[in-house]
Amino acid sequence: MNIAILGGSFDPPHRGHVIIAKRLLKLTNFDEVWLMPLFSHPFNKNLSHPSKRLEMIMFLESGNVKVSDIEIRKKTISYTIDTLRFLSKNNPRNTFSWVIGTDQIEDFTRWKNWKEIINNFKLIIVPRVGFKKAEKELKNIAKQVIANKNIILLNRKKFPPIYISSTLTRRKIKEGKSLKFMLPKKVEEYIIRNKLYR
Repeated sequence: MNIAILGGSFDPPHRGHVIIAKRLLKLTNFDEVWLMPLFSHPFNKNLSHPSKRLEMIMFLESGNVKVSDIEIRKKTISYTIDTLRFLSKNNPRNTFSWVIGTDQIEDFTRWKNWKEIINNFKLIIVPRVGFKKAEKELKNIAKQVIANKNIILLNRKKFPPIYISSTLTRRKIKEGKSLKFMLPKKVEEYIIRNKLYR
């Protein structure tokens, strides 16, 4: 199978994640999209407990959109290259690609073995904020790797930018503002029930 992995903190998972996954299945040749919450962030971000984030993201699983707890189960800092190496070694019949947003491009060269990621796996970039800036940065990144064909920036017209973010969602919850259209209903109910982000 051809599998796209959308990794991240998912703190909390929101409708933007659902939209990205469904668009990837509709507009590309991926058989499945795996949502993969990390255990601990390499850049020392303060996150909610992994078990809570995993419980919330399970509400997003549907059809060919799956949830993978591989990084959660490792119980250590999550590095993309380590995850991709593990998956390709243990699932040789499958092809894995890593999905990020244009808002992550600025920090991408800080990722562990980032050149190896591109040279050995496809990097799928979905339009989010900072599209123009990301385009320029990607040209610089492409010059530094062998397999620059593995850098795939999705068309902004076919894949319009998504402006929902976990950061914005947390802020709205803290301020007591409406979350209309931002969270799947079951995720919102879970957050209220567990009094998260207050």
